[in-house]
Amino acid sequence: MWIVVPVKRFSSAKSRLATVLTEAERESLAQAMLNDVLRAIAEARLVSGIVVVSHEVRARYTAERAGGLFLEEALDSGLSAAIAQAGHWLTEHGQRGLLMLPGDVPLVSSDEIDEIIAGHHGGPAITLVPDREHDGTNALAITPADAIPYSFGRGSFAIHRQAAEGAGITPSVLHLSGLALDIDNPIDLHTLLAHDSETETLAYLSDSGVARRLMARHNGGLDNSGIAAASRLI
Repeated sequence: MWIVVPVKRFSSAKSRLATVLTEAERESLAQAMLNDVLRAIAEARLVSGIVVVSHEVRARYTAERAGGLFLEEALDSGLSAAIAQAGHWLTEHGQRGLLMLPGDVPLVSSDEIDEIIAGHHGGPAITLVPDREHDGTNALAITPADAIPYSFGRGSFAIHRQAAEGAGITPSVLHLSGLALDIDNPIDLHTLLAHDSETETLAYLSDSGVARRLMARHNGGLDNSGIAAASRLI
């Protein structure tokens, strides 16, 4: 199965982190997270190919280094339109379905990606992976690529599940811990810092001094295990 990774311009990514990160730090974080996601995809056994769809030039270089293709986003009209564009392109090139993975889930593993693909059987079929709050959709495998409309954003998990049922498809729902954590707000950053994981994102947060600064400002909001894990980064 081909993987589609939609990527915002790094300069406009992660605006909800503006209270704790500078614009340059948000751009570097977006790049590091994308690198982690593409590395996990490249290491997965069941992936047939990678398409990164974006206006971001730096994402092109990252996609090519991972052995993937870069699709210039035709419309600057949001995540759902970008994925629909990639789905249309893949259909035109003989692919029946796709697996959408976001570029901001740095803890995703190749094993999780393979688990999604292995469990996604012949279409019509929908496989959903929700975020930690069961609000957003952090992964969507879909066959055919236009089986349901894409509706990413707040409440998308319920919207996609209802759309699948409305199309006569019983969706498969997987709960995967790495994929469940997308980095959107300061709480997500603290949750990430509580993990002891070999990722470029955690290395960046440590080397840049961001982890130390966040811990100094907000360590009262972490439990002891979170403090211990984050302290190993700094």
